[in-house]
Amino acid sequence: MTPLLVSEPWDLYSDSTETFQLIGSTSSARISGSGSPRIIAPLRLKIRYGPKRKFLPQISFPFQWAGDICIAFQLPSDQRPQKTVHDFSVDIFSPGDIHDVIQSDMIGRPDANYGSILGHKVDSFIEWQIHCFSELALAIDESTSPEMEEKSQKIMRRNWQSVRRVWIDVDKTEAIMALIVKLAQDNDLLRIFDSIARRPRHILLRCRENTQIHRIQELDSACIRDLARRPGRTVAEKAGSRQQLLAVQRYASVETLENQVYRWILDRMIRRAKDYIATNRHHASSNRVQTVARCTRRCKAWSSSEYFQTVNFEHLQHPIQPNYSLQMDERYRHVYKTYRELLKEQHVRDDAWEWQRILWAESARQLVGCTLTEFFNEDHASTPYYRFEGEHGTWTESPVGPGPFKTKAGPCILIDSRDVLVNPDAWINKPPFDFAPYLGTVGCDQVLFWPLSRTLLIIWFIYWTGVSEQIHPMISRSGEALRILSLDISRFTRQHYRS
Repeated sequence: MTPLLVSEPWDLYSDSTETFQLIGSTSSARISGSGSPRIIAPLRLKIRYGPKRKFLPQISFPFQWAGDICIAFQLPSDQRPQKTVHDFSVDIFSPGDIHDVIQSDMIGRPDANYGSILGHKVDSFIEWQIHCFSELALAIDESTSPEMEEKSQKIMRRNWQSVRRVWIDVDKTEAIMALIVKLAQDNDLLRIFDSIARRPRHILLRCRENTQIHRIQELDSACIRDLARRPGRTVAEKAGSRQQLLAVQRYASVETLENQVYRWILDRMIRRAKDYIATNRHHASSNRVQTVARCTRRCKAWSSSEYFQTVNFEHLQHPIQPNYSLQMDERYRHVYKTYRELLKEQHVRDDAWEWQRILWAESARQLVGCTLTEFFNEDHASTPYYRFEGEHGTWTESPVGPGPFKTKAGPCILIDSRDVLVNPDAWINKPPFDFAPYLGTVGCDQVLFWPLSRTLLIIWFIYWTGVSEQIHPMISRSGEALRILSLDISRFTRQHYRS
């Protein structure tokens, strides 16, 4: 099968004008980036992207098509700050070929100084999702059963009651938790920052300059050579009419790595505080928002103090290699700890923006799981697993889906593509259900299956940033794709399923 670029998950069953074959050693294709564009290719192909040629993440269910086992690959979004809606070009590499894929109508990521209204809304939406996953990954509720929740070295095990508390039963009167809130509430850290602002660590710089004779305290070999070259027999004659000689002077300077990192932290905290206050503007009276606002004023005062207003941090290459002071000094080791926390947060936010479509699918899975576990009983209680940090927008570990469930219509099984992708070959070669090899042709993410009534409820997690008028036609196209899928399953399996 030739790799295909499609604009909608179900485009294999539609005659969409935005379906392109990626043929030739070099090719270019333009597609809308408002929805969930993806590449469909044989599972055996290794699809990479970008200058570092990283692997594209796989999504949806594997399926059989034209004699191949095929899979969908998610396209990245633009994580760089942009003022407005724009085009985003990314190089896609398949064995022997390079394809330039241009996604149009991409929402620009806002910066501290600019950004569109929609860009800020998307940024707030992404922040909320990161917050929810971070809450589940980093905190344990002592009131829950210890048998159901535990923290290991790399993952956190939770129960669905705690998950619902984070995603659904949240206190809407309080602003969300964030790293900037944690830093603003850390009075010990702020006292250290204030101490550094008033008494920073400094070094003595040695330089040579013409100095009055009576103020000379140190000479080095270069100064002595300069003295020897001057005309005159005595020191006074060599000093000339101005009575100056080249001498070594020492000046105190705060332009050290540890102070540059400290200054970078202040600037970063001011930016994150500004974003946080804007995101939570509807909670202006919240204690968290007010605490962050007070912290912002202190950070601005420290950064504009007499010692630090001229300290330059623009040339820092992140992550920096810490020096002795950042690792061992009683005050500056807290600076380095804060630096690493802020840098990690930046990495998480960059990853979330680049893979915002996958992040939304992860969040939607949580909402589906919360709803099902709230209204239906499981045969055996399931527990979701969370990573401490997102990667390619993914925060959960398999098994992702809860269930099976007891419903009025009989047992219900939730089939999640994330769980299937752990072993995609087995899904095709040893299918657990007769419809399994064909399910991925519509590009869905989850399926609810009632075996007794042979009913399939197909679920897509569509990430849409375009105009709302296009949503209804999209639903119609997905319905037509389901109709064709139902006919195909009936033809190939000799079984009729309702979908």
